[in-house]
Amino acid sequence: MANVKKKGLGKGLNALLGEGPVNLDALRAVDAAPEALPDGSRLVLLDPSLIKPNPMQPRQTFDEESLEELAESLRRDGMQEPVIVRKVGDEYQLVGGERRVRASVLADLDRIPAICRNVDDRDMLKLSLIENVQREDLNAIELAQAYQRLIDEYELTQEQLAAEVGKKRATVTNTLRLLQLPKEVQDMVARGDLMMGHARALLAIESAAEQSRAARKVVAQGLSVRQAEKLASGAKPQPRKPEPKDPNVASIEDELRRALGTKVSVKTRKNHRGRIEIEYYNLDELERLLSFFRGRQG
Repeated sequence: MANVKKKGLGKGLNALLGEGPVNLDALRAVDAAPEALPDGSRLVLLDPSLIKPNPMQPRQTFDEESLEELAESLRRDGMQEPVIVRKVGDEYQLVGGERRVRASVLADLDRIPAICRNVDDRDMLKLSLIENVQREDLNAIELAQAYQRLIDEYELTQEQLAAEVGKKRATVTNTLRLLQLPKEVQDMVARGDLMMGHARALLAIESAAEQSRAARKVVAQGLSVRQAEKLASGAKPQPRKPEPKDPNVASIEDELRRALGTKVSVKTRKNHRGRIEIEYYNLDELERLLSFFRGRQG
């Protein structure tokens, strides 16, 4: 890593190091300054293999091919932007930038720049999530799980969460709904076998077993999101069509309707049993019907 460019390091680092490429000697000089940055954080050089992982990292899967490509970029150009760490005892624990740390290890870099900040446990998840969201590094399921953790641990509403991560509330809500899918389907989304559009279409299916069955069909047949929506629509239970009414029963209903002046339904059951339903629309209507039946009794 011959030199480290300061692209994307923020105004504090720009003011500290000036314009142009930053070489390792300059970074080592900064590392010696305990209060190097205006916000109180420090720029340090660390062995990436010794940086402890973030225990609250929302990202669970790392594509090996993508890491190798990033490692090759680091070998060629060096690290463009420091990772973020915090000091825990005598060790440095990662706050944000795990892909870059992993790629640095693959690239055999012995030192990488890191900004050391004072971050408490409560803010670790939030900072990790926001960094990953902004970089779009999380798959949809990891994002949904991280959103849920933020809601649970910070007691946020979905609207407050949307404001925190800079997303529309509808986007947050639709992402969280993915956690209603069975684990088999969630795993397909996490692996990239299903896109988020496919997963949202499957949510229209009520049965978890049917959701899994439909998801396997989508993957096996390579269905588009639109085709998945049609599949989900067909999997929903269709309302039963009413059986055609016996003509004799229909004739009796019609006769009663004319006599009573209101809607009448005859419900038949087995063994010639059943019930008659007479509708009324206000108390005056009820009183009129009662008078009709009282007159019949007389």
